[in-house]
Amino acid sequence: MNRNEILEDIRDRIGKENLFGGNSFRRGRCSTDLTDIPADRVVVDLDKIYPDGQIRESRCECVLFYFDDVASFVVVLIELKGGSNAEALKAVQQLKGGANFAAAYTPRSSGNICCPILFHNGISRAEVRQLRKVNQESVSRASRLKLKLRAVVEN
Repeated sequence: MNRNEILEDIRDRIGKENLFGGNSFRRGRCSTDLTDIPADRVVVDLDKIYPDGQIRESRCECVLFYFDDVASFVVVLIELKGGSNAEALKAVQQLKGGANFAAAYTPRSSGNICCPILFHNGISRAEVRQLRKVNQESVSRASRLKLKLRAVVEN
């Protein structure tokens, strides 16, 4: 399958009603701008797929699928925390839940990249240390999913 066919297959399997079509994704007081991401992308709103109380596993707000300039398939897991002090372990569990969801739609190749991102309005230094510790553990799990971690939450 070529790039367009892969993305269209993901859209069809997920359902167009569960996709986000805009350039700004917002939850509460936290938002992200997707303007610089290639227009040929799939942005899945996991809150539409799994309304509150429907699942036991935590999941991030959205998952973004696209191809970068060097033809790598990129999966971006996005968690938005609008409070004044984001909890690292909870955010990590939500990002991992998003990774589990994304794995079912990710092509099986060695060129895949996974970027878990936490957008927040505030986080303590202790929580940042927790995120860095968890990142080291996540690298080995990501390799089993044939995904490379390229970016981590930065303070």
